[in-house]
Amino acid sequence: MCGIVGMLARHGNTPDSGVLSRMMDAMRHRGPDDAGRFSDGEVALGFRRLSIIDLSGGHQPLSTSCGRYTIVFNGEIYNYRELREELVRDYRASFRTASDTEVVVNAVKHWGTDALSRFNGMFAFAVWDSHVRSLLLARDRIGKKPLFYSVSQHGIVFASEVKSLLEHPDVPRALDASRLPTFLAYRYLPGDETLFAGVHCLPAGTWTRVSAGDVRVTPRTYWDLSFRNAVPEPTVPRELETLLDDAVHRRMIADVPLGLFLSGGLDSSIVLALMARHASAPVKTFSIAFATGFSEAKFAREVAALFRADHTEVRFGVQDLLQNLGTALWARETPVTEPSDIPIMLLARTARKDVKVVLSGEGSDEIFGGYPKYGAEAAIDRWSLLTPRSVLGAAARLMPYRMRRLQLALECASEPDRMERYAAWFGGFRGSERQRLLCPDLARVPVHVFSQAVLEHKVFPGVVEQMMYLDLKHWLPANLLLRADRMTMANGLELRCPFLDYRLVEFAALRVAKADKVAFNDGKLVLKGLARQWLPASIIDRRKWGFKVPIAEWLRGELLPLLRQRLLARSSPLSELLDAAAIARLIDEHAAGRKNHEKQLWILLQLELWYAMFVERSLYPDELRAAIDMGGKPVFTGAASAAHFD
Repeated sequence: MCGIVGMLARHGNTPDSGVLSRMMDAMRHRGPDDAGRFSDGEVALGFRRLSIIDLSGGHQPLSTSCGRYTIVFNGEIYNYRELREELVRDYRASFRTASDTEVVVNAVKHWGTDALSRFNGMFAFAVWDSHVRSLLLARDRIGKKPLFYSVSQHGIVFASEVKSLLEHPDVPRALDASRLPTFLAYRYLPGDETLFAGVHCLPAGTWTRVSAGDVRVTPRTYWDLSFRNAVPEPTVPRELETLLDDAVHRRMIADVPLGLFLSGGLDSSIVLALMARHASAPVKTFSIAFATGFSEAKFAREVAALFRADHTEVRFGVQDLLQNLGTALWARETPVTEPSDIPIMLLARTARKDVKVVLSGEGSDEIFGGYPKYGAEAAIDRWSLLTPRSVLGAAARLMPYRMRRLQLALECASEPDRMERYAAWFGGFRGSERQRLLCPDLARVPVHVFSQAVLEHKVFPGVVEQMMYLDLKHWLPANLLLRADRMTMANGLELRCPFLDYRLVEFAALRVAKADKVAFNDGKLVLKGLARQWLPASIIDRRKWGFKVPIAEWLRGELLPLLRQRLLARSSPLSELLDAAAIARLIDEHAAGRKNHEKQLWILLQLELWYAMFVERSLYPDELRAAIDMGGKPVFTGAASAAHFD
């Protein structure tokens, strides 16, 4: 697991080696074990390494024995040994290392872009072909590993993280305000968009080829997901167990210690059961216990004890959030709209003391129907036929927040626009809320309905499969997987997700019937049936909770001074884009307990802090901390010097 950077210059120019050094240094955390660089005329490649496989070899950039192809690679290929044998057998390929990186560059040499469909793993890489003077950029099917780029009149720059791109003089530190409406609707930016002007992300499951004469990025899709209206089959559970066991076993391949993020939920508990099959020693597990609010820690302890795991528990409270908010934002590079990012970062920091690789249960909900919204969405059309949408909306507004799940379902049922409804399930601000919040010019900017164009070319058995597809293509790579990459790599820790093995994803879409995934008030039915051979009912049948931070009460207490200070200040950099009166109303209603605006207020606070940190450079990560004054309230220490970012 590593960080990669690169530049391809136009007009016969050569990239600046000093700029490459600064780009590499900006993500030193991704690769503390090794560094390397390569230059060839108009191209320059840089690399930071976290050694996982072939600790003594695998130095990058790495070239083929003929010298024509040179790669910088971030990720892991779990079937690299089989591919290596095939390359030796069919092409007499020679290898100097035992690394998967050398397998990848030789696969590209012999199979071209067809090699991408042969890889089982997570990756983002660049391969330079010195003969035709072109650069191939590619990303894995699901988008577990990121690849950002920016194109200017002088060429193209790319990197694993945006902060590396910002070290290049051609990449501006600027907000693309036209993307704000979409960000507020979804609380992340889908597809290839970012909040940074001129910065894009190569979409998952695509590749592109650029040269000095043509640096335009035209992503070409090599993998997409289709659904079949499957019927229940008696062999499905057995086949699913075989696939899942192999996915877990492959992700245990490492030359360094590994462990598991254990929440105590169904997914990570299943992963622990399968890891225990193959481990020669107790599996090291790590979980979070929240100091206030509901905590799943007792369930994690129960599962860890069942499989005799070596368990570590990290306690997390509001002071931990305050102390680490700036660091998490710096690592995330986007507003931290998922408060759970911060405890995950602390969990990664703790785990890194004992292991270098962790597995997790990420991705199961999206492919096996674990979110309550899937069952509710299937019922919404029936609700709207029986009851006018206006009545459903009125009923939602009258409900107390303790009935939030039903309230949210009724709110979504009252929304006639399916794409707005999709955004509302996990999003931030609904259409009417955005109209009140945004300045007049931005209020007229339509939300980027990223999913509409996709859906026009796809056929789905039903609305549930359509929603799963959108979650897999956008919600996962642009939000949850980006979070997973950033919070772990900030601590030099690699995260692996067995449920996102592409074979499992395709199996769930093509072989598992909807009736074996989703019911109105339940989900992941086939997984629950499979898990009964390993786990007790107390784990399998308990209500899904998720990794929920008690942010609502903190925004009424310890975080309220910071909220008022940052969002109501006239000097706020976003004051010209967002309506101050609308923000003040949200704060007052939440602070008084009349309404719960935790999601909206957290998004706005993060957006303001992000702007100060990455655009204005007036906020350094360590400066946003829990500095306690005489009254015990958190305060902001002031502006950062530019030297903090150099």
